[in-house]
Amino acid sequence: MFFFAALLKSRVNSTKTYISFLSALFLLVLPVTLMGQAVLTGTVNKNTVGVGEQFQLTYTLNGNGRNFQSPDLKDFVVLGGPSQSTQVQIVNGSYSQSLSFTYFLQAKAEGSFKIGFASIETDGKRIQSNGIILNVVKGNAAQNQQGQKNNTTQESGGVTDKNIFLRAEINKSSVYQGEAVTVTFKLYTNVNIINYTVSKAPSMNGFWSQDIELPEQLQLSNATVDGINYKVGVLKKVVLFPQQNGTLYIDPMELECIARVQVKGRGGFSNDPFFNDPFFGFNSARDVKVAFKSNKLLVNVKPLPEGAPAGFNGSVGQLSFDATIDKSTTNANEPVSLKLKISGSGNIKLVEPPALEFPGDIESYDPKTNDNLKVSESGVSGSKTIEYLLIPRHEGSYELPPVTFSYFDLAKKQYISKTAGPFKLKVGKGSGSGESSVITSVNKSDFQLLGKDIRYIKINDQEFISASGGFYNSAGFYCLIVVPFAAFFGLLWYRNHVRTINSDVVSLKSRKATDAARKKLSIAQKHMNAGEKSAFFEEVSKALWGFVGDKLAIPPSDLSRDNLTAILQQKNVGDETINSLLQTIDQCEMARFGGASNADTSAVYQQALQSIVTLEQSLKG
Repeated sequence: MFFFAALLKSRVNSTKTYISFLSALFLLVLPVTLMGQAVLTGTVNKNTVGVGEQFQLTYTLNGNGRNFQSPDLKDFVVLGGPSQSTQVQIVNGSYSQSLSFTYFLQAKAEGSFKIGFASIETDGKRIQSNGIILNVVKGNAAQNQQGQKNNTTQESGGVTDKNIFLRAEINKSSVYQGEAVTVTFKLYTNVNIINYTVSKAPSMNGFWSQDIELPEQLQLSNATVDGINYKVGVLKKVVLFPQQNGTLYIDPMELECIARVQVKGRGGFSNDPFFNDPFFGFNSARDVKVAFKSNKLLVNVKPLPEGAPAGFNGSVGQLSFDATIDKSTTNANEPVSLKLKISGSGNIKLVEPPALEFPGDIESYDPKTNDNLKVSESGVSGSKTIEYLLIPRHEGSYELPPVTFSYFDLAKKQYISKTAGPFKLKVGKGSGSGESSVITSVNKSDFQLLGKDIRYIKINDQEFISASGGFYNSAGFYCLIVVPFAAFFGLLWYRNHVRTINSDVVSLKSRKATDAARKKLSIAQKHMNAGEKSAFFEEVSKALWGFVGDKLAIPPSDLSRDNLTAILQQKNVGDETINSLLQTIDQCEMARFGGASNADTSAVYQQALQSIVTLEQSLKG
């Protein structure tokens, strides 16, 4: 009582606050009378809604339970859910827990609808919720009746485009054909995001693109837009080179994310500062699935000026050019290397090797190219080396023709041509060159060796060996003939057998799911030993999601907690195994996106490994 007297003295300054205080005291005392009685309560955030309007349906259990069964929601469009959240409170040493399941629904037609009973298992028995009556009126009449002033057309589960939005930015909107432009896709948010997925990549027709490398973890910074503070992260940054002139468009990027938002206190005290105090546990969080997309960008591409020099192949930028041969003197049939080097900044990646003509006695091969480029916000810079291999076939003096490289200089707004060469090449006689030779002398010893070519015929009796007792026509002889053919057909059968097995991609992934998960966990263990927590939790999350996806043949687009739970229950996997797996995934997601870096990495690693082993055994059983 001394505690409440102190609160009364500090916070009760008006009759209204005094009433709120007494109500809070009543709510704190009430659970004592209901202790041990589990109740599943269904509520909606508004009892009258308009056709097409979104509303929220929540079922709350004052305890812990499992195997939640949803009511029949066929009269409504299910936009999201059920999203599950758990709230734990410790007040004066007294522990309490509540479990909530939230749906985001949309009314389809006018009328009065009854939302049926939901049920859940708790303390060894199944209990039911209350029923709910919902009135659906035409249009937005429900909003007018309730005096709502905010516009909810952009809202999804309480999250609007003022909370999260995606913006595409371009460094310049008018360029020449072949000139680089940089596009950046930024995510702005003032709510917690625990996961996001790019549902549709931006289409960039008419451009050649080169991604700028970004950190694996989303780096957030602060920004203010229209007086609202946001956290900003760069999702994608790309350098584009337009390949045609005219008006080109960069289509929007589409994104789906899970936002964790705070729910105001229940019981009508959401605006009372006393009851919104987190000490009393009236605030909770829920996960909301939000889909949105960026703005569409327009780029005006100007054609390059007329009067391009002969041999111009579309190179644009600020470039330099040089050509060299590795030697000016060689022998016939020995290779010579002619190297062209283009350096600077621009569309170097797109530069094609020029077509060069060499003297007929010099054989040339297709050029080999090597790029040493760096991609940054300012564009692409570095160098491209083009190497021609030349082989002169006869001795003599040759002249390699000059090489000309032309490009459009963006700074000077004009065409530039640079020439290197010609190159002198002196070729001497080489070995095996096919040149005629004349015998000038013969040594006496050469004639003496001829005497060894004539041998006398021996006339004595000789001993001959019968051919019938040799290896020819023996069993071993025929085995050596048959074995290669048998081995060939055996290998052919084995190859077809392996191809048949590997053609079943689903079964192949299922068989290799455990090995793939263990490899990812070994990588996670290395990050754990190095103290890299963020990378550790990311690898563990990938290992678990990848394992269940491959093992159960669930496409990545259908991977969710609800689908996973339903499929595992259909396969008679125990609830304890399912809950352990989902708990480990939740810990990883919270550590990655919610900043919960104090999690015990060693315990998470062991729990993830145990979840994979247990689930593997359950599915085999």
